[in-house]
Amino acid sequence: MHVRSSLFLIADLDSVVLNALYAHVPGSLDWRVHSFASPEHITELETREPPQLMVMVCAQPDDVLAISLRGLLEYAQEHWPQTFFVLVRGQALPQVEPLFELFGTMPVTDLTNPTALVRTILQEMDQHCTGAVQGVSLPSFLQMMEWDQKSIAVRVEVKERWGYLHLRHGRLVDASAFPSGAVGEAAALEIMGWEGLEISLQRSYHNHATVIQRPLTTLLMEAMQQRDEAFHAQPVIQAHDLLMDDDLEETLMFRRPKHSTAQLNKPQAALSPPTTEAPPLVASPLPAPLAHPWAHQESIMTNVKDTLNSALSSIDGIMAAALVDYHSGMALGTVGSGFDLELAAAGNSEVVKAKMKTMQMLGIQGEIEDILITLQSQYHVIYIVPNQSLFLYIVLAKDKSNLAMARFKIKALAKDISIN
Repeated sequence: MHVRSSLFLIADLDSVVLNALYAHVPGSLDWRVHSFASPEHITELETREPPQLMVMVCAQPDDVLAISLRGLLEYAQEHWPQTFFVLVRGQALPQVEPLFELFGTMPVTDLTNPTALVRTILQEMDQHCTGAVQGVSLPSFLQMMEWDQKSIAVRVEVKERWGYLHLRHGRLVDASAFPSGAVGEAAALEIMGWEGLEISLQRSYHNHATVIQRPLTTLLMEAMQQRDEAFHAQPVIQAHDLLMDDDLEETLMFRRPKHSTAQLNKPQAALSPPTTEAPPLVASPLPAPLAHPWAHQESIMTNVKDTLNSALSSIDGIMAAALVDYHSGMALGTVGSGFDLELAAAGNSEVVKAKMKTMQMLGIQGEIEDILITLQSQYHVIYIVPNQSLFLYIVLAKDKSNLAMARFKIKALAKDISIN
């Protein structure tokens, strides 16, 4: 992401703002500062690079100033979508609520309080980043914006679809998706279900009203569940759907025999009349072949391997995983590297059994769902598989993972585990 250190001032009292900045923020001396007497002069400016921040000082109450500010915001919305604004209150300030409703919220500070003024400007210059975002998933990125309490618009694009997620102080308050035309919560769920997307950041012009009521984490979980359900609902192509004709069957090695095998079981005509002394011999059906004694065990190990491989490919930031029988402390399967997973399996089995014993001593009813161990740079999640003496052990890199999404995916994967 590219951060520009440029600042536009619109005021007759721009020297007051500059003196406060230079006194409290030495680094502001390196900023590119442009001063304009009125908003109209900015719209006439020809510049290839839009400013990072516009500080609009409203020193006197003036309806004409309010109208000119509206014209500036309309111009910026069309030409400079990544530029942010700060309104500075002088003796009075034009009615800002109508501006917020049309152009989103923006910080408002007081010209008579230099410390607060400088703090607000510095915060906007330092914290607002715009441009393209790479190497991070949408759920993880949204949660980072929530933690940092950002007021920003997240633009999401994939193929011929695009949409916006609007945040105010870290809370998701509105969304819109195109070309479906969905808005609010429906648009947020739609966008969160997209894959292979591109993320970019802009100033939000639609974060004044709180259209979306539910928390971000709840929506992320629901979107993941909907995506998972849609995946499992896809039709499975059966072999008989592919057998269109004899040539295709021959190619796919599904060719049927030309004559029905039922003819083989029909009794053949006798070559000579049967005697009365001995009844005709009737061939007994052959017994069904016995299953290989290791077939069931192979099926179990395939199930375990598929589950762990799915965890490795679908969970962001995963470093290693294991399926463990906590009664014996033995790992039934492992994936990943960097850890002695056999030793971890035995050690965490003792953790699980100790926790179960503690719950029994305390008289706590119910089952353990998972145990989370937070290290300085890692998460270790122990998820107890329901109705079985097993747990999934997942190691996550703290800076690359989304804990809420990881727990949801682990729970989904555990549903497919069975060693009975």
